[in-house]
Amino acid sequence: MGTPMTLPAAMDIRSAPAFTPLLAFLAGGHAAAIARIWPAPHEDFLALPAARRHAAPILAGRMAHAGPHIAWMVERARDADLAAELFGRDPPGGLMKAFGRLGEVLWRGEDYVRFLDLFGEPAACILIRHMKALRPETLGVIAALPPPLHQASIVTLLGTDDLAVADLAAAFALALRIRGAAAGPGIAQRLGRAASPGALFAMARDVIQPPDFGPGGAAPMLPAPFQPVRQMEALSKTALEFRNCLRDFVADLAAGRMAVYVWRGEGGPAAVALRLDPAGWRLAEARGRDNLDLPDEALMAIVTAVQAAGVRTGESWGWLHRRLEDRAYDAPAAPGPVPAADWRARLGLGNIWD
Repeated sequence: MGTPMTLPAAMDIRSAPAFTPLLAFLAGGHAAAIARIWPAPHEDFLALPAARRHAAPILAGRMAHAGPHIAWMVERARDADLAAELFGRDPPGGLMKAFGRLGEVLWRGEDYVRFLDLFGEPAACILIRHMKALRPETLGVIAALPPPLHQASIVTLLGTDDLAVADLAAAFALALRIRGAAAGPGIAQRLGRAASPGALFAMARDVIQPPDFGPGGAAPMLPAPFQPVRQMEALSKTALEFRNCLRDFVADLAAGRMAVYVWRGEGGPAAVALRLDPAGWRLAEARGRDNLDLPDEALMAIVTAVQAAGVRTGESWGWLHRRLEDRAYDAPAAPGPVPAADWRARLGLGNIWD
């Protein structure tokens, strides 16, 4: 893996150097750092090949006070030595050639971090080495996909639609849960044969269908302090205690599509609901009395326990399936979840009616 770029460089308290409008356009937020190494009018820097110019801000971000060394590496070092300086020991082949396809304008620091991280991942590295032009948004698509889907055909069909990328990644993960990890290579190969975006999402919809029909498994046995609610009398008492609408789910509970527990650990009590869908049991809700949110520590304890019992967390199968079907028919996809900002949002709680 490449040398980390997330370590803060030593603070540079020198006054900002002058730089030309051309450098400001090409270097953006890196202009001052570049101008300290190659003062205005920056001829030596601007005359460098694009690959070498992209190397400069990466090294400057790591070694703020090593201007002469950076200038020598960028201007004179062999490609292999510069690649090792950028990436770390034993960089994959083709790094500097790939740098030459990053365009004329320098990237943001975080985009360089992503590029080097992906270049260290074998499937992504092969894909990047064969791409004619590299853009930060395209690398964002690759980074959001699981490694088996790092295929040129898939990345091309997805374009830069972040929500479509998230749906495909979620479908692949769910397919592995339904069909088993051993099915992964075959699923990835199948998706890679898609000839259009609609065909890609039709395949994604199909691979999350259960291969066999029949009743789902029994509700999991959760350890103390979980208490299962298995009878109407207990359900009524739980609904009264928590002042919620659990009694509205009698049909689903009786049919085995839902299971309810009371969790009485520290930070509780909590009413916990699991739902059974084609991908198995999922944590659908966990709330305190009056449907109040639980403290972080209590919710995390519940999540850890149910995951240990084989229960998944996250979005429901039904919502994802509907969006994949919309995309398969080139219809506007049903509103999907906004990319989750924190771990609570990623749990997908509250989606209990599907």
